[in-house]
Amino acid sequence: MHISEGILNTPTLVAGWMVSAPLCAYALYSIPQKQIPKIALLSAVFFLGSFIHIPFGPTSFHLILSGLIGALGGGYAILSIAVALVFQALLFGFGGLGVLGVNIFVLSAPSVLVWYFLKSKITTLKNYQLFLGGALPTFFSLVLLSLILLVNHIKLEYGVMAIFLYNLPLIVIEGLICVFAIRFILSYTPKAL
Repeated sequence: MHISEGILNTPTLVAGWMVSAPLCAYALYSIPQKQIPKIALLSAVFFLGSFIHIPFGPTSFHLILSGLIGALGGGYAILSIAVALVFQALLFGFGGLGVLGVNIFVLSAPSVLVWYFLKSKITTLKNYQLFLGGALPTFFSLVLLSLILLVNHIKLEYGVMAIFLYNLPLIVIEGLICVFAIRFILSYTPKAL
């Protein structure tokens, strides 16, 4: 779900940086030192999860795991996603540095917002609620991505429709992964949450 360089116009790129940079700076400024190893681990999870490509029809999609990262990282999930996106852009050319602000916002804002409401009662959530905690961030990221592409003054309607439809199974997969991962963590190390 990365937006590549050369697709977005300059005002959209500037707006992405104007929103993402202060959020990342605030999270970096306020992060407790004991949270840094967990955020680094979540960056690695995001980085590696996006390398798992699942073929679907004429294309493939990759895991994002933003719901799981939001559940484990809380408000600092933006840092783990930002670090992973920087490394992906620098090492493999996924996305790009210019569009990094938009990609950070699209992938991290939904996970932080969804888990802001769910985090306080994570130990009492039922499986369907955990499923929604994993699926909704991916769905909202997909909606944000689609809206950004549609309002960008480029004729991408059919491409956006294809991206949206091909990523719908990803929403279900992300929800299931979130349920199993959080149940596993709660049964063995509940203090990690």
